[in-house]
Amino acid sequence: MSTHSEPLRRLALDRLIKDAGGTALPDDVTDEPHFAELLDECAALIDEITFTKKNDGAVAQATVGAHPLVTYDPVYSSGEATTDDAPFRTASILHEIMHVSVDKLYDKPTDPGEKVYWQSVNFHYATTAGSSFAEQSQTVNDNLDKMLARAAADPKVDTTLRSHIQRRYVYGASTPNVHYDTVLLDLLVYLRLKGHSRKNVLFAYLTKLSQEARNRRMDSKGGPVPPASAT
Repeated sequence: MSTHSEPLRRLALDRLIKDAGGTALPDDVTDEPHFAELLDECAALIDEITFTKKNDGAVAQATVGAHPLVTYDPVYSSGEATTDDAPFRTASILHEIMHVSVDKLYDKPTDPGEKVYWQSVNFHYATTAGSSFAEQSQTVNDNLDKMLARAAADPKVDTTLRSHIQRRYVYGASTPNVHYDTVLLDLLVYLRLKGHSRKNVLFAYLTKLSQEARNRRMDSKGGPVPPASAT
C-alpha cells in the first residue's frame, strides 16, 4: 500500500470549473495557505448557489440575495490576445462566487434609502470617521494603484500579462465598492494558473491585500480598510 499522501481536492468546485470550460485548479501547496483559504471559502458556497450554463457571451455573472444565481458561458472568449481564455473562465467563476460570499459577510445599512449604494459592497457599512463609503473606496483605489505599480516593477510579469492585469485594474478601480475583494481573487487565481507564486513580487502583494480583505469580511468589526504597506 502506498504511503504517499495525495492532496485533497474540492471536487464540487473542480466539476463546476470543468463544466465552465476553465483550467483546472492547482493542488494546494503548503507555502500558500491564503490561496487555499480562498478556494475553501468559494467551495463552501457551492450548494447554496444555482449554477446555470448560458451561451450568452458573458464569461460569468452573479445575482446575489436569498437565492444566489451564477451563470457562465463555457465557450466565452475575451477576444483579447493578451488574455488566456481558459484560466480567465476559472478566475471569473470564482470571482462571481466571491460576490455571493461578500454579500453574505459584509454588514449593510439598515436605512432603506442607503441600500442602493451597498449592493454586494466590499466593505462593512459604517458611519464613523475614516469608514465612509468615499473614504473606503479611495483607500482600496490606492491599493489597486500600488498593485499596478508592482505589476510594472515585477520582472516576472511580461508585457502580455501586464496588459491583462491593466484591464482587471480598470474593472476593479471603476467600481471598487463592488469589485475590490472579487478582483483581488480573480487576479490571484489567474496568476496562479499562469505559474506565479508568492516568490513573485506581484503575487505576494496581491496575497497581502487579499488576506487583509478576507480578515475584514470575516470580522464584522473589521474596517475601515487600512492602507496597504508600501513593502
